Amino acid sequence: MNPTTPPLVSGGLPVLGHALEMMRSREDLFRRGHAEHGDIFSIKLGPQYAAVVSGAEYNKIVYTQTDRSLNMQEAYTFLKASIGEVLFTANKETYYNQRPVLQEVFRRERMTQYVQAMNIEVQRWLDGLGQSGEMDVTAEMLRLTQFVAGRALIGPDYERELGAEFWALYGDISRSLDPLLPPHWPLPKFKRRDRAKAAIRKVFQGLIDARRQHPERYDDLITTLLQTPLKDGSFMDDSTIVSIFTGLLFAGHETTAGQAAWLVTLLLQHPETLSRVQAELDAALKAGEALDQEKINQLVYISWAIDETTRIRPSADLQMRTVEEPLSMGSYQLPRGWRVIVNAANSHFLPDVFTDPQRFDPLRWSPERGEGKNPFSIVGFGGGVHKCTGMNFAKNEMAVITALLFQQFELKLRSPEVHIVYGNGANHPSPAWVTYYRKAAV
Repeated sequence: MNPTTPPLVSGGLPVLGHALEMMRSREDLFRRGHAEHGDIFSIKLGPQYAAVVSGAEYNKIVYTQTDRSLNMQEAYTFLKASIGEVLFTANKETYYNQRPVLQEVFRRERMTQYVQAMNIEVQRWLDGLGQSGEMDVTAEMLRLTQFVAGRALIGPDYERELGAEFWALYGDISRSLDPLLPPHWPLPKFKRRDRAKAAIRKVFQGLIDARRQHPERYDDLITTLLQTPLKDGSFMDDSTIVSIFTGLLFAGHETTAGQAAWLVTLLLQHPETLSRVQAELDAALKAGEALDQEKINQLVYISWAIDETTRIRPSADLQMRTVEEPLSMGSYQLPRGWRVIVNAANSHFLPDVFTDPQRFDPLRWSPERGEGKNPFSIVGFGGGVHKCTGMNFAKNEMAVITALLFQQFELKLRSPEVHIVYGNGANHPSPAWVTYYRKAAV
């Protein structure tokens, strides 16, 4: 190791370095590195070196140097193989050319329509639960967020237009994500990924063709993509629209599903916190009342609970960059070609930032306490110009799910232990079984 590069964490194997541990237990690896060396250290992933950083100071450098000394697309080659060369998997010129389309998709006026879709699908799901029963919250949140993404982004006829097997195709893509293995290797999971991509593209091409033939019948995301010019004034071709739509629909349900499942689980694990949520709902919502943006904004404690879930159980617990030009970080120099990893395992649990950091405590986000005021202390939605554009969509969806679920049902957690299942896409809880019964109408 060069003495000007960050110190290497212990435990690396010959040739493989820390690659196996990264796949099996990256949280333990990152926490050991932090215990040994502090907020910046290095790991070795096969032949690839990576600097792992924690804390607002270093996180800010990573986010503000993205598209300067750092780039995103090389670190996410494995995602490019799954969704195509669009948005953050594309080069920065293409990304900035496409950015006006992404901003149009998530502008405030459209959020009103999205929130309406969330209300409809969440209530439809709740109506289907019956009077009482048992369910796995983790599995149910995945299904529910698929329904919400379908209605919000495609429209009320999304089930017919997508077809019965559509979401299973996304499962094949999700299971293929692998940041360590070359994505072109002829492995079974990559072959399943490519078949799923082809089938998804066929479905989306059919949606595009229908909207081109009858644009007056539709007001959905695909119509928006067809009609919104890029920064250079041109319009996206069908292949690019398919890739962007694949990525948005993928991101629009999988990460939110994990966060929503953890939110429900954590509230059930902390009765005193749930009682605050319940009191807020009783005061703010009438029976059968749908939530609009104004009503969501009144659910302050639920908002804090969402932020605390993002801190303690983030679906996206790390982001990666590649060093294009040598970069100074503290007293170290990161060489060209190195990876940089921002991680939640350390940043979200720093005791000088968060009091009793292992504790689920939504009140830490209250104005009176104001922990985590520095936006770079939390990395669950990224940061800088590449901060997740769909963050407000995800937070609104979690608020609607939480509010309507706990307004209408009593739940009891039956799973004695719920742990994090790490993925190369989004993290999620292990099965979280609950019993439920519908509250009496008032």
